[in-house]
Parts: sequence; C-alpha cells; structure tokens
Amino acid sequence: MMRSFFITLGFCLISFLSFPQRNVDSILDTIETSEGPVILYKNFTWEFLQNEPVMMSSDDDSTGLFTHEWLNDQVFSYMGPNKRDSIKDTVLTLTTKDRNFTMPMIGKLFRGFTNTHKGLDIGLTKGDPVAAAFDGVVRYAKYNRGGFGNLVIIRHYNGLETYYAHLSKFRVQVNQLVHSGDIIGYGGSTGRSKSPHLHFEIRYKDVPLDPLRVLDFDNHKLYANNLPITKKFFFPSIYDGTAIYHKVRKGETLGRIAKKYRVSVKELCSLNRIKPSSHLKPGRSIRVK
Repeated sequence: MMRSFFITLGFCLISFLSFPQRNVDSILDTIETSEGPVILYKNFTWEFLQNEPVMMSSDDDSTGLFTHEWLNDQVFSYMGPNKRDSIKDTVLTLTTKDRNFTMPMIGKLFRGFTNTHKGLDIGLTKGDPVAAAFDGVVRYAKYNRGGFGNLVIIRHYNGLETYYAHLSKFRVQVNQLVHSGDIIGYGGSTGRSKSPHLHFEIRYKDVPLDPLRVLDFDNHKLYANNLPITKKFFFPSIYDGTAIYHKVRKGETLGRIAKKYRVSVKELCSLNRIKPSSHLKPGRSIRVK
C-alpha cells in the first residue's frame, strides 16, 4: 500500500517537472480521487494533475474550420450583420463510427429554449463534472461578463459549436483538442445565475438552435445521426408554413400529444412556453413541430 503510494507520488512529482508554470516548492501533497490525481498547494489551493493537453496546430487544419472565423477572445466568432444569410441548406453528420455523442450533464431540465433563452438549463451540484458533447477543439474558455460566467465553447468537426456556461472551474484551454465525454469543466453558478446549473447551447455559425430538436433529453441520446440544416430549422417563426399545430381534444394530455407527434413533452413545453403541469383546455391549439 505504502509502496504504491510512493510510486504514485513519485510519478506525480516527475509529472510536475513537465509543467514549468507550476512552482514545485509550493506543492504540499498529492492525493488520488475518482477524477484523477489532485495537487495540494501550501496556500490551501488545489488543482487536478492532468496530462499535457493536445493542442490544435494551424498546420493540422486542412479544412480551415478551426482557423477561419476562429476567435479565442470573443463569444461570437462569425462576422456580419445578418448571420441568417450565411446559412446554406446542408446536412451535418453528428456522429460516426469514430466520433460519439455524450450528454454534457444528466440532470433535471428546468428551463428550455425560447426567444429570449437560447439554450437548456440543466440542474447540477456545484463541482459536478461537465462533459464535451462531441469531438472538437476548444475555441473559447474564459470568464464572460455578458452573463455566461465561466464559459467554454467547443467547435466540432461538422461546424456546430456547443456552449457550456456558468462553470465553477475550467479543465481545458483554448485550441485544445477534446473528445466526446472528456471533462471540460465543473458545474457552478458564475455569471448571471441564481443557482448552480449548466446552461447548454448548440449553435451553427453563431445562430442558436433548440437543443431539444437534436437531443432526446429523457433518454440521453441523439434523435438521429444526421441533422438537416435549413434557414427554416433556425427561424421557424419567419416561415409560417413550417409550423404544425394540434387542436386539443377533451381528455388529451401533453404526454399523449407528444407520443402522437413523436416529440418530447419538454419540446412541446418549450415550443408553447408552458409547463408540464399546465392544464390543456379543449379547443386550444398548441404547436407540435
């Protein structure tokens, strides 16, 4: 037991030498946790001991996806007054044999996507690990004064970007390669937040889309491996013909309506700005697509 401890400690001390930014003399001890080895400092601070991150080089970016419109100090990277015009009809591949999907946080969804709230708020306990949804490269990882607090933005290989806001601590840095499921930070309540939660967004060229149109939140998976992209997908209110409505009949519930149209109750609530417990009066029209 003691031999194993000293071997681990020796390994950690050797690892410290590969991180010149650390002051080895200030290190008090190291301990093993379920999340990996932790360094304890004499000033009562601590941090996780991580392997040296793999960074993206501009020479490795043959597609230009991680160099074009690539800003590390701004939340929104794509320039231009009308970003809607930059969206062209296409189909994005979300997962492949080698690229997976991971729910960033499994918790209670207490706020969905609306015209004024561009993502999902997922409940958590401060310090809970937050995972990268897809493989990609970290474009932004810093404190944001616009309300996000500690924010990580990852650009993925299909052009989507995911946002992870209100973190208590970062575990990645800009230009770092990450894989789906990698821990990119820890949950918190920084920025414009009243309680610990993860604010999660999905954007394409800075334009937000409702994550519940992509994620089967209740089952922690994607609805499909491919995502058709059109202007109508992002701006349904502009195209009246795309919206589908259902007239509520006597005795119908949100669950029954959701099952009929193969959507989630949470998605119905988000589309209609109602709660799962809301009473549906017969004759009322609610949007289902």
